[in-house]
Amino acid sequence: MFRIAIIVLFLAISVQVFSQISFSEAEVLVQSRHVWRGEKLGTAPAIEPSVTFSANRFSFNVWASVTTNNSYSEIDLIPAYQFNKFQITLLNYYNPVPGENNQYLNFQKGKSRHSLELTVDNYSVDKQQFKWMVGTFLLGDKNEDTGNPYYSTYIELKYPFSIWGIDAEPVCGITPFKGFYANKFAVINSGISFSKSFKISPTLSVPLCTTYIFNPSQNNHFFVIASGIAFSKL
Repeated sequence: MFRIAIIVLFLAISVQVFSQISFSEAEVLVQSRHVWRGEKLGTAPAIEPSVTFSANRFSFNVWASVTTNNSYSEIDLIPAYQFNKFQITLLNYYNPVPGENNQYLNFQKGKSRHSLELTVDNYSVDKQQFKWMVGTFLLGDKNEDTGNPYYSTYIELKYPFSIWGIDAEPVCGITPFKGFYANKFAVINSGISFSKSFKISPTLSVPLCTTYIFNPSQNNHFFVIASGIAFSKL
């Protein structure tokens, strides 16, 4: 019943957003590796398109990732609502398993490839200001031993700044208790990114980003380079 209620809520929010929205921005990035919250997903470079629609306080983003060797793929539907300096976001992650029979609309127990996360953040505030995000999984992170959900939680802290015309963003991400990310409280994502966007026209730009990532919990280091093309509404 809880699973059905959450899915109905997600669909209701999505319909509400879609009934009002118009195109806002889109981009296609190519990343040397797809690293998410301190964990590498896939074994090859990833192509990652996204498009965002918005209307007043609502936005709806469709984001995807696929590696060049098909070792990892993902499609996300992301409705969000902005109020004051905060944003509430509901992320529907769809992660098909390579080599298996995956059906997007299959929500049966044990066969669904979907997971759902609720986040709150202040990422939309002025660029050079302390930022934070808290996200908790509502569906899709079940403890296989007990059959109960972990409610895996991720807390991220950032403090963006600029140097020599380049945007820098140090980050620290933790999980406060046992769950999907780690078996206990742990720092799972730390590092810094440097990015710059090169304007080609009023609506077209080329972003370039380099990121160093360290996961202390797993003692893993990553260096990621990303670039692509971005479109925005006038």
